[in-house]
Amino acid sequence: MSGCGNSYNRFFVGWPEGINRMKSVAVMPFENLTAFPNAGEIVSELFSSELHSSGKFKVLESEQIKRTLYEKGIEFPKVIDRSFAQEIGSVLGVDGVFIGSVSEYWYRVRMEETREEEPAVGFNVRLIDTKTGVVIWASSCSRSSYSVFVYQRDSLNRIAQIIAKKMVKKLIASAELE
Repeated sequence: MSGCGNSYNRFFVGWPEGINRMKSVAVMPFENLTAFPNAGEIVSELFSSELHSSGKFKVLESEQIKRTLYEKGIEFPKVIDRSFAQEIGSVLGVDGVFIGSVSEYWYRVRMEETREEEPAVGFNVRLIDTKTGVVIWASSCSRSSYSVFVYQRDSLNRIAQIIAKKMVKKLIASAELE
């Protein structure tokens, strides 16, 4: 009874060869669909870090993206869609752009009587080919963490890191299917 958690994972590979064509990528700030402030930026930074550590892509730094867009007079829309991702990818000179949304990032009450809280995170990511605007890879994952021992519970960020790592591993594995 040391702990348990549950998760949901879904992956889509539209074009494995397209993933291998990606040499440089940019990760846009994810749309925040939660009440947690800055959850979209937090999760997109964690995802970007996992991409860096994979060594598969050259990942543009978020500050470089912001600086380039500021210099070009381009503002981030509230929701980044495929056409904006394609446009911005061209401006940034990258092969692919990751866009996404954070649908869950909170501590939910697990047991009403004791008010025990369980961290839960869920987010979606899509890789857009900047030449065609086609989604070549997508993933949707959610996870919660609960342990009967309070000191062993994962934090929100730790759960987001676990999900991001799993997503990047699946992305790399998808490219190897070719």
